[in-house]
Amino acid sequence: MSFLTIAFAAFVTITVIAVHAVPSRARPPVLLAASLAFYATHGLGYLAILIATTAATWYAALLIEQAAAEERKKTIMVSAVAALILLLCVFKLGGALAPSPKAAEAMKVDVVWRFVLPLGLSYYLFKLVAYLLEVYWGTLPAQRNLVSVGVYAAFFPQIVSGPIQRPGDFFVQLARVGRVDPADLATGLRRILIGFFKKIAIADRLGPAVAAVYSAPEAHSPLELLFAAYAFAFQLYADFSGLTDIALGLGLLFGIRGPENFDLPFFARNLQEYWRRWHMSLTSWLADYLFTPLRLALRDFGQYGLAAAVFLNMVAVGVWHGFTGAYLAFGVFHGVALATSVLTLKRRDTFFKTRPALVAVRKLAAPLLTFHLVVLGLILFRAESVGHAVRYLSSIANGIMQPGHSRLRFVVPDMPPKLLVSLFALLLCMEAVNYAMRTPVVSTRFVALPRGVRWAMYYGLIVLTLAYSRFGESGFIYGQF
Repeated sequence: MSFLTIAFAAFVTITVIAVHAVPSRARPPVLLAASLAFYATHGLGYLAILIATTAATWYAALLIEQAAAEERKKTIMVSAVAALILLLCVFKLGGALAPSPKAAEAMKVDVVWRFVLPLGLSYYLFKLVAYLLEVYWGTLPAQRNLVSVGVYAAFFPQIVSGPIQRPGDFFVQLARVGRVDPADLATGLRRILIGFFKKIAIADRLGPAVAAVYSAPEAHSPLELLFAAYAFAFQLYADFSGLTDIALGLGLLFGIRGPENFDLPFFARNLQEYWRRWHMSLTSWLADYLFTPLRLALRDFGQYGLAAAVFLNMVAVGVWHGFTGAYLAFGVFHGVALATSVLTLKRRDTFFKTRPALVAVRKLAAPLLTFHLVVLGLILFRAESVGHAVRYLSSIANGIMQPGHSRLRFVVPDMPPKLLVSLFALLLCMEAVNYAMRTPVVSTRFVALPRGVRWAMYYGLIVLTLAYSRFGESGFIYGQF
């Protein structure tokens, strides 16, 4: 069941009514039942994996807490975490090694063996790993109630693509699930609307133009190739941040506030800051559970140890998306760039301290340079393979060397370049509004606006979303991870 269907809207409505109608003690079980029912629509076999891993994690956490010897605690923790990571690797690697439908047709293979990644596997496994580690470290007590761990892992607004909420924060809110403040309810509905607008009116409209260019880079002008590269950055952001808005908004309908996942990432002044603003719940998870242990292990090597930890962390980000050459290259690209930045930061800061006249130039140029580096890395992310990315970049370089190739005419129905530019502007305006609404002062002023003004804005978003809407047309990009 996709978020972009009428059936899902009906499912959410029934679930919200049911959770609020039952007594407080029954609300977590009802929410768990609804989450499992939602997951079952994507495959009963994958539902069995979700239930089995959750139950095993719940039991392992109890064993960790009850174990008297520290060595026993560590053995249980390592075994349980390794089993969860191994499960993720099996599906990721299986999907990477399986032949694509085109390859199977070329090889004249009738039956294609494929590992289809279960919905949200990366996200709920990372949640369960965090839970085990928190219990092992003694920062969180093991939950006696399996339902609590079950809701944490399967909570349907977050299971598609996160955000990855920390267990302690979630369990505190689960204890009072269903107690929704009217202001939170309004905020939740507003974020859901904004999320659908980003996905349907922006991301899904940019998608065809981007796909047309990436499918045959040699057939397009360098201007079209560059435009598609930047368009994909906006498409990915609108798609993923839109999904996050929907997830966070849905959570607020039940009284559960999830963590923010984006903080104006395209305005970051360097790549370190970009990754602190992009997919924040994943990068903070990796920072706590991967980067920090690596940094401690390599602390004797000083700045070079820090650079190595940063590099390995970014390689992990790359392969988390998939065990393919393109994703690995994406991780290596960012790893090398971040490691270089770490090793040169002190010298760069010293250089600008002695040249105060250049400080203003740096403030302006740094975000622009960072954004262009992000777009360059996303060519690797979007390409089908490293070879495909090389051909894409070569087509840009070769086209620039040849005169008379500056056209900008996408062969996509109803997709003139002017419309694409307007979509960029709409996304920037929408993100500015969404960011401002998270500021208490701005939010208070917005609520103080005349009701007619506010509802005119809502109806405008609804009309634009419906005007572009083709329900079920495409899934969310990060739903495949």
